[in-house]
Amino acid sequence: MDDILVHRDSENDYLLVVNAGNKDKDFAWIMKQVDAWPSKPSKPSKPQVRITDDSASYSQLAVQGPRGLETLQKLTKTELAGIKNYWFTWGEVAGVANVLIARSGYTGEDGFEIYLPSDVATTERVWSALMEAGKEFGIRPCGLGARNTLRLEAGMPLYGHEISDTVNVFEGGLERWLKLEKGEFIGREALLAVQAAGVPKRKLVGLEMVERGIARDGYFVLSLDGEQIGTITSGSPAPFLKTNIAFALVPASVAASSADMLVQVRANRVRAKQVPLPFYKRVKK
Repeated sequence: MDDILVHRDSENDYLLVVNAGNKDKDFAWIMKQVDAWPSKPSKPSKPQVRITDDSASYSQLAVQGPRGLETLQKLTKTELAGIKNYWFTWGEVAGVANVLIARSGYTGEDGFEIYLPSDVATTERVWSALMEAGKEFGIRPCGLGARNTLRLEAGMPLYGHEISDTVNVFEGGLERWLKLEKGEFIGREALLAVQAAGVPKRKLVGLEMVERGIARDGYFVLSLDGEQIGTITSGSPAPFLKTNIAFALVPASVAASSADMLVQVRANRVRAKQVPLPFYKRVKK
């Protein structure tokens, strides 16, 4: 359905952070599950829940990189160093109260995502303060294009590419996040059936282009004999690694063989080699 963050603010209060383009779909799906609850005999009584779409109440800014903590710390009295990865707290930032400060991001680097009241003046105020605080560190404004190359270098999957309603967790290499032993949840029976079937038919692999050419999303992947065997899910030049890289979904047997393959780049077939994931891993200090 999506890849999301769930922030637990208290025992009975949760904030779901979804992809903006999926918010209406996600909200409708969640409401459908709650409405369908009584039709499941194995379930306890319908939970007493209140679900609201608060998307319009928040703006989010991400401060990412090795100097992100130093930059943000200038603007808040909250001690940031003690916040663990993917944990959060509430604090004041640049004079703005009730800001959710999460040690999270989608770049493969350390950093923070902050959730502000959504009025334009507040967002502009905090943005300007961040740019000023980070000036001595060479801070730069970046958009989704830069985020995409960073997450790809870090081997992080993206919804609509490596994650979708047609790719299961075993194919996508996400087994470490799957806890089948934790009891019943939506989709568990389907995943148990996939697991019982044995090795997945497809696997996600990392590719590095050996010859000149960029593998783009949706390009076909072929064997060295020219047989079409898969698809590029994400591909881009990797500025930090100074090469061209890609994710590809290919038959499990091909993934296990570590064989080279070809990528159909327009009229050309460009050779690529399989490489371990992630392409880049941050060295933690």
